[in-house]
Amino acid sequence: MKILRNTSIRRRLTLIIMAVSFVSVMLTSLAISVIGVYSLRSDIIKELDVSASLVGDRNSAQLLFDSDNHQATNNLQSVFSVQPAIVQACLYHEKGDLFAWYAGAQYEQSCPTSLTQRMETSDNRVDLMKPVIKNGDTIGFIYIESTFEQIDRYIQKQAIIATIVILAALLVSSFLAVKLQSAISQPILNLAETARQVSIHKDYNIRATQAGDANEEFNNELVILTNSFNDMLTEIGSRDTQLKHNFAELEKAKDSAEAASRAKSQFLANISHELRTPLNAIIGFSSILMHQLFGALGDQKYLEYAKDINESGAHLLDIINDILDLSKAEAGKLSLNYEEVHVGKSITKAITILSERAEKGNVTIATNIPKMLPALIADRLRVLQILLNILSNAVKFTDEGGQVKVAVSTRELGGEISHIIITVSDTGIGMSPEDIEKAFQSFGQVDSGLNRKYEGTGLGLPLTKKLMELHYGSIEIESELGRGSSVILTFPAVPPVEAGYEADD
Repeated sequence: MKILRNTSIRRRLTLIIMAVSFVSVMLTSLAISVIGVYSLRSDIIKELDVSASLVGDRNSAQLLFDSDNHQATNNLQSVFSVQPAIVQACLYHEKGDLFAWYAGAQYEQSCPTSLTQRMETSDNRVDLMKPVIKNGDTIGFIYIESTFEQIDRYIQKQAIIATIVILAALLVSSFLAVKLQSAISQPILNLAETARQVSIHKDYNIRATQAGDANEEFNNELVILTNSFNDMLTEIGSRDTQLKHNFAELEKAKDSAEAASRAKSQFLANISHELRTPLNAIIGFSSILMHQLFGALGDQKYLEYAKDINESGAHLLDIINDILDLSKAEAGKLSLNYEEVHVGKSITKAITILSERAEKGNVTIATNIPKMLPALIADRLRVLQILLNILSNAVKFTDEGGQVKVAVSTRELGGEISHIIITVSDTGIGMSPEDIEKAFQSFGQVDSGLNRKYEGTGLGLPLTKKLMELHYGSIEIESELGRGSSVILTFPAVPPVEAGYEADD
């Protein structure tokens, strides 16, 4: 069917009409020929049976009186010589003795010896053995052998007639196809040309030519198709106008959003500078008071207050740094400094920083780090920041007596280590799938009530996700409410070329 897929609709319709005509005429001719052959075959058999009866009657006297067979031979010749299909005819006495015979010009006499009555046919021959009966008594036998030459001639004649009829039918059908197919193809071609013009000029006011009377109550499919196509163009034109209007509105909104984003970034940059200066002073002075560098403070309460001021200032500074880092990451302005990072040492450093918090909460931290672990090509400070964010969450959300486990594994590709995987598991409160999705949102927390049990800004996981994406890695959370969580960090062992890292030769 490729020929139909790759041709025009006009040629398709012409080919289809001609093919239908060809098949119809062919089947009709074949049916007529088969019926004719069957009828002719039956007529030949009946004619042989009649000829056998006629020959038997003509030669009954010779068989009864056993007279000279010369007359019988003449009778056989007079009957069968005008039938070219007859191969031979044999006349027998009652006892089986051959009495007379006839053989066609191109055949030799070979009369059978078996006198069993029969009518046998094959593809090209028919054999007839029939008794000659006179007054109810069998006085002899007549055998006739004939070919089906008439059938062969009939088939040849029918083939010539069928060929002529098929050629005539193809000529007529092709002429009619050319004349009639335009009624179907022209409206479709008009639709195709209209669609092409609309595609080229992007003008949805173009309309297809009406295929018929649009006001008639009953229209054919082509009229309905044309009307529907024009209605579709009207609808598309209306939507295109609306889309252009919406696009203009979106452009304005985009400009406003970008201006707001620039204002936000500028505000954060300014406010961070303004906040960091006094915060650093607060942290510095509170540290001096804590360590009583210029003399004893006296009352113990002053030391406790100084310590609270120092911790609160440090906590506030961490929050400001997280906000700035997240803003830079979202704006695409956070860059990485690639170097070789020892994963085991980074994990140990992060655990050491969090050890005091873990001891206060009676949470144990266990590790499973392979000894022969290749160096990770990443930003050392950002990797530590990622580990601190994940480990601090694990410790914070694990109840007293719980455990946090850090495991490191590798993934190979082509016989080489392609990824380093850090898994942090805890026995804490866990999360539902909805909670996991919310936890990755900026400033989003699972428990967002005013009296939260667990404090925090909700920036840890969103910032960690951004940092992992900057490392061309990924972060996944597997968790079940009330049964703990597992955070899976997957780093490429070596960042891709577009990351800007070039290994030393």
